Parts: sequence; C-alpha cells; structure tokens
Amino acid sequence: MPKYNNKNLIASSIITGIALLGSVFLTIITLLAGHPKTAFIVALSLILGTVSLYLLLKIITLALYNTKAHRPLDTITRSLGALMLMTLLYPLCFGVKFFAAGWVAFGLVTAWAVLTLLYECVFYLKYWQWVYTVSLVVWLVCLILVFTGKIFTPLFIIAIILGIFSYWWNKAQPNLLWLSCIAETLMIWTWLLGLIQLIY
Repeated sequence: MPKYNNKNLIASSIITGIALLGSVFLTIITLLAGHPKTAFIVALSLILGTVSLYLLLKIITLALYNTKAHRPLDTITRSLGALMLMTLLYPLCFGVKFFAAGWVAFGLVTAWAVLTLLYECVFYLKYWQWVYTVSLVVWLVCLILVFTGKIFTPLFIIAIILGIFSYWWNKAQPNLLWLSCIAETLMIWTWLLGLIQLIY
C-alpha cells in the first residue's frame, strides 16, 4: 500500500474538493443547455450522481487515510471510480444519438465496470499493472466504436491522456498523489467540456 505524508493528503483533498464543485457546476450547465433527447439527460444525470459520490467519498478517504477505515473506504472509492468512468462514456454511447457501435461500446464499458468493481473488492491493489493494461485496451476499443458514429472532439483525447497520467501517478508515484488529483480533475472537466461542445 502506498505511503502518503500529511501535506500530500491535504493538498489532494483540497484539489478533489475543487474538482467536486467544478464537476457539479459543469454537469448542471450541460443539463441546462437543454439537449432534446431524454437519453442524453439520463446519461448526464448518471454522471452527476456518480462523479459527485466518487469525489465526495475520495475526500473522506483521503482524510482518513492514516486510520484503519482507510482500506474499506478506498475499496469503495475505487469501485465508484470505475462506475464514474463507465457513466462518462454513456452520453457518447446512447445519449447523443442511437447507433449500433455505440450500444456495443455501452455493453463493453458496463461489463468492464462491473468486473473492475468485483476485482477491487476481492483483490484490492494486487496486479494493478495488468488491470491498468486491460482497462486501457477496453477503453480504446470503446472509443473507436463510439468515434465510428462520428461523435468526436479533441477534448476527449486530451481527457483520456490526462486520465492515463492520473492513474499512473497514483499507482507508481505515491509522492505525486496531489499531481494525480490535478490530472484527474482536469480529466473530468475536459470530458464534460467535450460533452458541452457536442451540444453546441
């Protein structure tokens, strides 16, 4: 289990709190933009719920990192993180428009999230390099499927790159946890801005 000093944890908590406020604001703005399709509104509502729960629980987990409550809280937080990533892709799978490749991507990313959730609960931090590699492949396949439906903006690519760096720094460089949190924050915001760009 990685070791974090108090300054690292405090900085990460503050950054995550800012991420929570900004993400809720951007998601509500996107909802108020008035996309005509009910499916898009449902997808955004799922994003609002999972992102809010994930970031809020992450703040609590960081605050209690040096206590015995850390491991169960961290397991739940990581599981919610998988659900958050799943819902971030939903607007592209079935929200913007309905197409066959989008539904295939929806099935793949949902199956990935469920399996990742079960894996986190059973194995926690073991073999994370393999999980990282498999997850990256699944996401790339899903994005290729989504982009075949001509749903694309460069902001999505930037968000994916930020997400990769965030995950890597969190696992491989414990002293850069705060930087991982910044990358994660920018990843979520960039993805939401990409969704807003799709509407306009």
